[in-house]
Amino acid sequence: MRSFLTYLSERCKWASKGTGAVCGWVSLIVGATLAVLLWFYPRWFHDHISDRMNACVLVMVPLLAGASVFLVRWFVSPYPIYMQVRRTLDTLTDTKKEERAKAIHGCFERSAAILKQHHSLLLSFHALSRAEGHRLESNQEVAEVCDLIQEAGYDHPFEGISPGYVPEKDWLPFLKYVRHAPNINPEKGKDYVDAADRWRQDHGYPLPPDDADFVSLVERTLLR
Repeated sequence: MRSFLTYLSERCKWASKGTGAVCGWVSLIVGATLAVLLWFYPRWFHDHISDRMNACVLVMVPLLAGASVFLVRWFVSPYPIYMQVRRTLDTLTDTKKEERAKAIHGCFERSAAILKQHHSLLLSFHALSRAEGHRLESNQEVAEVCDLIQEAGYDHPFEGISPGYVPEKDWLPFLKYVRHAPNINPEKGKDYVDAADRWRQDHGYPLPPDDADFVSLVERTLLR
């Protein structure tokens, strides 16, 4: 109900926006036209229309003509209101896209800086977790950050645990899980690798037929 009233209010605002001057000009033109007709054809008006009606016409017709401008604008107002709302939504969407793009590149920059400083001690997943990858808003954003990390020359953060243990659709939930679960430190060591195996079991995913990448990942975490 409130939304409908707001919609009617917006229509009224648009219909009345700038109509004061328009209505004034319309009323002036109509009134001037009637005055000219009365001036040049007084006998006709006197014979066919009473003096009281003449006075009424001179007042009411310009007033109604001016009001008709508002009514016409009121009836056509849904389209401009729609376009106004659409422009607002497009602006909000563009702003949101810019914010998310900054968040993605910010997470990547932090991850890359951490890996550059501690590359011999940390894996890419450790850096992504330290860069607060769990604060991203979707798996798509996580995937974009991971691709940027890989394009920068580092290992993919989910290498060895995806897709067999943590499918791509679970990347963001898994980042949140290892970040907040007790007794798991995702920022170093092999805790996140053990968590990935538990994640597979808890979600009923089958054991991958080829565990070579997972075993290699475990060995690398032990060496660091």
